[in-house]
Amino acid sequence: MINDVFIIDGVGHAMDFSDPNVVETVPAEQIGGFRAFGYSGFVEQIESKEPGYKLTFDEWMTQFTAEDLASAFFLESDVDMVVGHAVEIKPLFKNGMFRWDVLLDLKKLAPDRVLLYAAVDTFDTERPAVYEHMARSVEQGAIGFKFYPSNGMFDRQNNRLVSQFYDDPQNAYPLFERALELGVKTVAFHKAQPVGVGPNSVVGVQDISTAAAEFPNLTFEVVHAGWAFLEDTAYQLQFHPNVYANLENTLGLVVNQPRRFAHILGTLLRAGAEDRLIFGSGCALNHPDPQITAFLDFEMPQELVDGYGYPPVTHAIKRKVLGENIARMHGIDIEARKAALASDEWTRRRGEGKAAPWSALRARLQNGAAIR
Repeated sequence: MINDVFIIDGVGHAMDFSDPNVVETVPAEQIGGFRAFGYSGFVEQIESKEPGYKLTFDEWMTQFTAEDLASAFFLESDVDMVVGHAVEIKPLFKNGMFRWDVLLDLKKLAPDRVLLYAAVDTFDTERPAVYEHMARSVEQGAIGFKFYPSNGMFDRQNNRLVSQFYDDPQNAYPLFERALELGVKTVAFHKAQPVGVGPNSVVGVQDISTAAAEFPNLTFEVVHAGWAFLEDTAYQLQFHPNVYANLENTLGLVVNQPRRFAHILGTLLRAGAEDRLIFGSGCALNHPDPQITAFLDFEMPQELVDGYGYPPVTHAIKRKVLGENIARMHGIDIEARKAALASDEWTRRRGEGKAAPWSALRARLQNGAAIR
């Protein structure tokens, strides 16, 4: 904890952009463009410019291990718990872009600190296999499912991305019904950030509004909320109490683009959504520590309060965004969880002093243990 704030990072990723994980038939220019977009969009825009935080392109391109991630979250920052999101994108990556197997290893390293959202491949036409995968993921500990609206491929015949809108009763709703049958009540969706060339309508948020109305017993997380489609997202939060805005990468803008972040956060708060905003760092896309520090220090500029009607960002609101909202969503008793974590390995090691940023990753790479 920092300043008595219990921090739950709403999105952690076991990244693997390494060469061995890329499908052999993917053209070099395609995967090269994909990687360059990610590095420039996340590392260049969001990562702290303070010494040690910015990974080189080669460092960022490795397969991150469970040990790398555990150190980044629990020793190099003040994160108390993290929600690991798996993502597949099978046409590009053999073992997933954000790997489930590594998230399972992370859960073993810190069982009381890690929650899991399993990937659901919307584009797998063998639905019995998809349902079986969902059931197996729940058996392995998944408490949520993560959906990607495109597989990143461009459909030249139809001049659009291969995509899925989640207000589709035939193709999407059965997946939500299956989630409920398995006892999973949280579904999360990549939105607001491009996933490939072509029209970006697929990452708009309107389809989630319809789905949320049809499934009031599910909680819908709009991930990257506010990065784009800001006004649409604000309206959505006003009308749908079961929609939450997961601020993965969006909150990270507070580090280097605080004015842009102020308008995004202010618009969502003005919509009355302070109880449904969730911090997500996206680590290992970015390091969580600078985001947490900058957000705790952030104050809404008075001229934006006066000129736009944005609410002041109080310490109580920060506590909600950094952990209390997602804890309530998943039924986590924060005081009980604090007690459970008080004597674990990570609390003991953190008590020896905060580790340097990316120290576990860099030590592994310097020892020649790169997984590429």
